[in-house]
Amino acid sequence: MMNIIDTHVHVWDLDNYRLPWLDGEGPTLKRTWSVSDYAACQDESHGYHVEQAVYIEVDMAHDERERENELACKMVSDPSCIYGAACISGNLDEPGFDEYIERWVAHPQVRGLRQVLHVPSAAPGTCLKPEFLANVRKLGELGLVFEGCVRCPELGDLVTVAKECPDTTIVLNHMGIVDADIMGAENPTADERAYQDAWKRNMAQVGKLPNVVCKVSGLNPMKPWSTESLSRAVDVALDAFDADKVMFASNFPVLHVAMSLDEWICQMLKMTESLDAPAREALFAENARRVYGLK
Repeated sequence: MMNIIDTHVHVWDLDNYRLPWLDGEGPTLKRTWSVSDYAACQDESHGYHVEQAVYIEVDMAHDERERENELACKMVSDPSCIYGAACISGNLDEPGFDEYIERWVAHPQVRGLRQVLHVPSAAPGTCLKPEFLANVRKLGELGLVFEGCVRCPELGDLVTVAKECPDTTIVLNHMGIVDADIMGAENPTADERAYQDAWKRNMAQVGKLPNVVCKVSGLNPMKPWSTESLSRAVDVALDAFDADKVMFASNFPVLHVAMSLDEWICQMLKMTESLDAPAREALFAENARRVYGLK
């Protein structure tokens, strides 16, 4: 039985909160997803047990942010809830960020912060602004991690952020949001090969940085997939980062556009069968316990 800490779990209640980005999504995501839904999507008969999870902000409407933070802290504080920690939302390039984060760091449930940088409202290079970098350094001073969620072609920007903020732990979301279909291609075109090579180079570069850890997640293939096709991306991440710098993540419920939670967990178990026991335990739980300060 593999013990798992899932480092990237979303839930949302569309009856009570607004998530504007869901307006453009189909019925799979444009519905309420609850903690009980997350539990119902697991099957322990397949050889795993999800011990706890990390709540990751869901890019709610800006004026809903404080309410989302309150909800996240409430869930983490509930001993019957799967959440052991929360990463809240925040705009590191906005005036007033200092006051905002000082207020929320006082809540012990909060272990990190994410600003989604792959959406149209985030211009390329946003994370390279001096005020942004200063606030990433501020997160490190406060003992919080920065969740780096960038467009795949801008993965090099995260290298700069990590180098400029050496005392802040940077958590790379979803292996840099790589295209699962391109990486999974058995016979890639010349353009696909160039994409693959560029991503591999960027991953090798970011993987060498001592303050960056990587969530192995985010593969949402739109084409038919297999263990072999998924492993073409997963293996790159596991090769680029040392065994103590990779963490399992599901990206629930977003992954449901491509596969179920149970399918992803089972695929990850299968793809990592060749790892030794300590490395596997680190990937699935122990690295997360260290990075997020979980019990």
